[in-house]
Amino acid sequence: MTPPTTDGPPAPTTSREEAWVAHAALIDAATAATDDDRPYHRSIESIERGAALDDEGIALLRDALVDYLGDAPVRDRAPGRALLRRTDDAVDAQSSHA
Repeated sequence: MTPPTTDGPPAPTTSREEAWVAHAALIDAATAATDDDRPYHRSIESIERGAALDDEGIALLRDALVDYLGDAPVRDRAPGRALLRRTDDAVDAQSSHA
């Protein structure tokens, strides 16, 4: 995989396992959403294409991971925590630039 850069949004995942966890977390969040779920679908499509998420997508993924990891299957926990740490860092970086 290509190493992450610091001049744009982070790549959503770095492994197939993380992509799977991101996808599962976003699907769960979209299913539970009572309001407009289009932002979730845009993020899911980005994950499926391997495209970088925009700021909103990163924040949605972070929140989805927080909810998902509480009851995630054991196989999803380690890659999910690694992905959550990176999304936390990305959200924190967004906040400091705002």
